[in-house]
Amino acid sequence: MGKKYLITSALPYVNNNLHIGHLIGCLLPSDVYARFCRACGRDVLYIGGSDEHGTPSEIGAARENMPVEEYVEKYRAKHLDVVRDFKLSFDLYGRTHTAQHEKLIHELFNRLDSLGMIEEKVSVQPYSAGEKKFLADRYVIGTCPRCGHDKAYGNECEKCGASLDPDELINPHSAIDPSSPVEMRETKHLYFKLSKMQDKLRAWVNSRVGWPKTAITIANKWLDEGLRDNPITRDLKWGVPVNKPGYEDKVFYVWFDAPWGYVSISQIATPDWASWWKNPDCHYTEFMGKDNVSFHSVFFPAQELAMDDAWKTVDTLKAFNFMNFNGAKISKSTGNGVFLDAALDIAPSDCWRYALLASAPETDDTDFTMTRFAEIVNKDLNGLLGNFVSRVCKLSNKNFGDTVPAGGAIDETLAHRVNEKLAELTGCLDACEFRKSIVALRDIYGIANEYMTEREPWTLVKNGDTAGATAVLNECFQLIDLFARVSAPVIPDAAEKIQNIFDIKHDLSWPTMYEHRIESGEKFTVPENLFTRIELESTKE
Repeated sequence: MGKKYLITSALPYVNNNLHIGHLIGCLLPSDVYARFCRACGRDVLYIGGSDEHGTPSEIGAARENMPVEEYVEKYRAKHLDVVRDFKLSFDLYGRTHTAQHEKLIHELFNRLDSLGMIEEKVSVQPYSAGEKKFLADRYVIGTCPRCGHDKAYGNECEKCGASLDPDELINPHSAIDPSSPVEMRETKHLYFKLSKMQDKLRAWVNSRVGWPKTAITIANKWLDEGLRDNPITRDLKWGVPVNKPGYEDKVFYVWFDAPWGYVSISQIATPDWASWWKNPDCHYTEFMGKDNVSFHSVFFPAQELAMDDAWKTVDTLKAFNFMNFNGAKISKSTGNGVFLDAALDIAPSDCWRYALLASAPETDDTDFTMTRFAEIVNKDLNGLLGNFVSRVCKLSNKNFGDTVPAGGAIDETLAHRVNEKLAELTGCLDACEFRKSIVALRDIYGIANEYMTEREPWTLVKNGDTAGATAVLNECFQLIDLFARVSAPVIPDAAEKIQNIFDIKHDLSWPTMYEHRIESGEKFTVPENLFTRIELESTKE
């Protein structure tokens, strides 16, 4: 069995439309990495899907006054549109509300229970007198005791990032019925003995290599504060039912069941799922926003390690910071941001893919504006890439017909420059460093443009140096072929259009070095423009 590559993208809640923050925070980078790995000939399983349980779905359904199943289906359909429209190449974009997922969670719970890692505790939990029911933590809203934010949830404050318990909130009330005050009453829940995993998890975190600073900092913060046993059941109707007598009216906490969705979706995707999930010779990369890091660096691996059952833990946890829009948080309620159901009205998916990766919030929160978007598309995609392809094809067709002109030996100076950048691009993609990848890709486009400007094939034609002109144009066609290959993970539609210029379909395998693959005399077609210039006025609305 050769080395395998397991790639997962965080599972977005199906409680709203997806926006550019979701796209750059997990969906797009994971797709680019998966496409790159496949182009390198690696054995890849690329998994994503919708996280359908927990309070976000229940609260959303209540606010839209519809059954939770219908609500989940409504937004899952919108998420599937995004997967299709933005060319996300999942092996399966699954979901957590399946019979297979429930079966897996029940099996895993039984194993943890049999190993003595589950404990029943009576605790004091928030209770809404008006609604006559216990409230899960996300159903409780109040003022954060740490920063004073007045819309903190019962499990966390999204403003300062503090992990909270509902009884810590000041002036707590129900998220559904704000007029209903919340009181604390006794109830029983099942707890995962996370505290027992402190030393084992610390050693595991210390053994991880190449994690972004954001991910390591968050994991160590939890460990430094000391791991506490955490409840894994909730007083809800919607979710995976608890398979233990006396808990028939409860479901599992969404963050107990959701990360295992990667496994249950894999089980549905391929009968060979265990060759990734139970294989030490597999490299596992997870992609997510920083708000999901604690669950993926603490809770999920702690459960995997506690089971002592050869589960594959994450090797590379690629965590992204937040992308803001026009200097403020992306928000449906304030209308700030670009939501993906409307983004394609502004520009094609390739433009969003490239521009967002060029602005990826890898080290800090970043700010994205439509001015920046237009500048990137116009300069890089329309200017450096699109214009080069168009000029080469039109100039060659006008002077030498619709076949690739005769060429000579490879231009060694050009090859050396391209190979340096190709090695840089390959290294960056392998290390999941996406902003640097775009810089290297742009540089390859730039080298080709410089080559054509310096050699001036139009002047060679004018001066009657036919052999010189055809040699330069042949080299330019070889560069166009290279463009298709190195661009394919990032802008797959454009790469396919470039590939289709030639009558013979050349594969888009990842190049290890610059080479001549296009034969002299091969037929080609002058393509439509690959990209259209974006006028800033048209984006302002």
